[in-house]
Amino acid sequence: MQVVQFQENGSSQEILAPDWATLLKADGFVWVDIVNPSPDDIKMMREVFHFHPLAIEDTLNERQRPKIEEYPDHLFTILNPINTFADELTFRELDVFVGRKYFVTVRDYIDEPVIEAVKHQCHVRVGNGHKMSVGYVMYALADHIVDGYFPVLDGMTDRAEDISEEIIEKPTPELLQELFTIKRALAEMARVTGQQRDMFNVFLREDNAFVSQDVMRYYMRDVYDHLIRVSDMIVTSRDTVSGAIELYLSSASNRLNVIVQRLTVITIGTGALAVITGFYGMNFEHTFPSFDMWWGVPFVIVLMIITLALVRYVLGRLD
Repeated sequence: MQVVQFQENGSSQEILAPDWATLLKADGFVWVDIVNPSPDDIKMMREVFHFHPLAIEDTLNERQRPKIEEYPDHLFTILNPINTFADELTFRELDVFVGRKYFVTVRDYIDEPVIEAVKHQCHVRVGNGHKMSVGYVMYALADHIVDGYFPVLDGMTDRAEDISEEIIEKPTPELLQELFTIKRALAEMARVTGQQRDMFNVFLREDNAFVSQDVMRYYMRDVYDHLIRVSDMIVTSRDTVSGAIELYLSSASNRLNVIVQRLTVITIGTGALAVITGFYGMNFEHTFPSFDMWWGVPFVIVLMIITLALVRYVLGRLD
């Protein structure tokens, strides 16, 4: 657990042995960052900050959906930073308590890039002239999380477009499987971002006491606008993936038709050869050419060669 006290002018100091009664009455606010909450941490959240038991329970359960809960003296929200897109898309859980004099984050990951980036931003500068407050920290945290969606979404879209070009050249089951993976990732991303967008309506309400400064309301509105852009990009990306899947099915169907046509031509050619050879295997006394003619065998061989040439010509026209 790390405890940092912030003043309105942006100055801060880390508190190694916090005296909660003094800290919560002092000027400014305190940021408490808890990693893998221990029983003592849970006791502190319950007895010092008086968090609701259901909210504390949510911090102990992983894979919670994005949401926000309003309590008389604090807000509880669950945010979801995104992992770099590889084979599967995953979201981390970040639990946040926002009060008038405190900002508490609870996480299971020791290394959380979003937390570190916001801490650095708060230590270096407040930004744009507004005062350091819990509202600013909430804005910075949400802004970093939402901005992290864009490069991942761009990467998935670019990969879907590359797959479309590869499908035109040669559709393979591996490409189709990758498209389905991207489609599942986009569906999960749409679910998370949609719930977070609804959640931000609470921060934009006029009666929100925890993000009450006008300037902060404008910044929260900017984050909300970014979420709308993310939602629009997800719709576009899903259309791209759906188009690539349709292109794969169409390309695979065309290739199957070509293969069937080739097999049909080969079958016809093989059947023609079987008729020629089978004709001379019948018990006829008189054939053409006659069995005793010297040019009979060459004639049949030439006839078979002509048949094979026709088959080869037709196969060539199908390419």
